[in-house]
This record gives sequence, C-alpha cells and structure tokens, in this order.
Amino acid sequence: MLTIHTSLLYLHILAGVIAMMLFWIPITTRKGGLNHRRFGQAYTITMYTVAVSAILMSVMVLIAPEYFKAGWYAESTNPAQLTRNIYGFWTLLLVLSLLTYTAVNQAMLALKTKRDRSLARQAHHIIAPVALFIASLVLLAQAINGTVNQILGYVFSIFGIISAIQVLHYAYSKRVAANRWLIEHLSSMCGSGIAVYTAFFAFGARHVLSELGQWQLIFWIAPGLLGGIAIHVWTRKYTVQSGVKKTVP
Repeated sequence: MLTIHTSLLYLHILAGVIAMMLFWIPITTRKGGLNHRRFGQAYTITMYTVAVSAILMSVMVLIAPEYFKAGWYAESTNPAQLTRNIYGFWTLLLVLSLLTYTAVNQAMLALKTKRDRSLARQAHHIIAPVALFIASLVLLAQAINGTVNQILGYVFSIFGIISAIQVLHYAYSKRVAANRWLIEHLSSMCGSGIAVYTAFFAFGARHVLSELGQWQLIFWIAPGLLGGIAIHVWTRKYTVQSGVKKTVP
C-alpha cells in the first residue's frame, strides 16, 4: 500500500505540473476553436488525474494514519494529538481534492447539458458534490474545534459548501438562464485552475514559504480570491452579452 501511495504521489505531482502549464492555453485561446478544444481536453485529463490521485491519497491517510505516517508517530511524543492534526490536515486536502474534481467534472458536464440538464442529475455526477458538501461540513467542525488551522478551515469549508450547493442547484433547478451552461463551464474551469495553483503554493512551495510564518496563508487564499474576481467578471460579461431573461428547463 505504501508503494501505491508513493506512486500516486509522483503521478499527482507530474500531472499537476502539466496542468499548471496547460491551464492558460484554453483560457486564452478563442473559445470553441481547435486549440481551445484540444488543449482543453488535455487539461481536463490531467486535472482528473490530479484530483483522483489526491482523493485516493487523502482517503488512504484518513483511514490508516498510523500506517501511512508511521515515521511521524515514531518521532511523536503525543500520538493522540498527532492523529487529530493528521485528520484535520488531510480532511482539508480531501476538500481541496473534491473541489478540484467537482469543478472539472462540472465544466465538462456543462457542455453536455446545454438543452438537457437531466444528465447532471445522474448518480455518478451527483456523488462528487454531495461528498464535497459532507467533507466540507466535517472540515468546518474541525475548524470550530481547532483541530485544523482555523483560517484555512473556515475559508475552504465555506467555499466547499457553496460550490457543492451551486452544482446541485444547477442540476435540480426547475429552470435556469439559457446561457447558464456557458457560465458553468467557464467558472468551473477557472475554479479548477484556482485549485491547482492553490495546491502548488500551499504544498509544492511550502518549504520555501514556511519561512514566512503565518503570512504563508496568503498563498493559500490568494489564488481563490483572484480567481473569484475573474469568475465574477466573466460571469457578468457573458450574462450581459447573452441576457438572463430567457430560461430553459
């Protein structure tokens, strides 16, 4: 199992680096163009790989922390506290991983639901946002109890809850704006980019950023803040262009 976990980690890192480079091509190229579709598909595959590998690693550690983090326990003077810290931190990672998967899946699903949103209500599409909602509630409880960094716990649990509700709302709302599929696609793609850059700054560069102390939290939150602004601008732009009066079932 340790070999599987290590293999998943290397796969996750490789896919994450590729995704960070691919992200900007479909974002900046003409929407619907050949490069947009080709590189968008490649980006989607790598992001699914990033998300699924991260989910599996998080679940593995949460199920058997003493096995996968045996070295930490060997050096710990307070195993009970270490266990609580591991549960808090890896729940945070699980929420971030589910956010990534949900965003990528929603972006692709939106393209298939232009006229028929019943596809969005299929069980395999609903599992991810429901899991995200539950994991976010657990993370919120851990933030309240102080078993995870409270700033990060509150920020990502609330973000996860809101994201899950938005995805479920799109699936189950009786009627939505005719261009809602486009907004869902663009905002979800941007959301997946937020996740991959958050992961890079928070984990990939953590050894460099650790010297900043509490200021390193900025690098956890900044991608989401800047990405949220971009999503708002995009949403407003396409809402104004297409209008919101016309609705579809």
